[in-house]
Amino acid sequence: MIYLPDTNTLSAYMRGEPVHLIQRMQEAFGNLRISVVVLAERQFGVTKGTSAEARIRLSQLIETLPVEPFTREDAAQYAVIRHDLELRGMGIGPLDTMIAAQARRLDAVLVTRNLREFQRVPHLRVECWHD
Repeated sequence: MIYLPDTNTLSAYMRGEPVHLIQRMQEAFGNLRISVVVLAERQFGVTKGTSAEARIRLSQLIETLPVEPFTREDAAQYAVIRHDLELRGMGIGPLDTMIAAQARRLDAVLVTRNLREFQRVPHLRVECWHD
């Protein structure tokens, strides 16, 4: 099983809260992947003004976990997902759509607190480890 945390989940993990999220991610560590889209968002976050410690933690994390590139197949999945959601008037943000596309390609479980939006995406498995 592959687990792909979204940006909010990875940010919470890096902050060290909540404790049960940290425990669950550590238990699944060998099966975690980081989306390059999530990485870009986190790098923006640490660039715009967080501590040097946060930059170091992010660097250590991306040296440890595989980073999933955005592929041609992801682009095709993105188009299908976005088209479907827009037809139903249920669109989600473009970066979240890209993350969902990667999770579907990988047949991964998307780990998120934002179940409401991601559950709109057909054939996407989502779990919340925050609660």
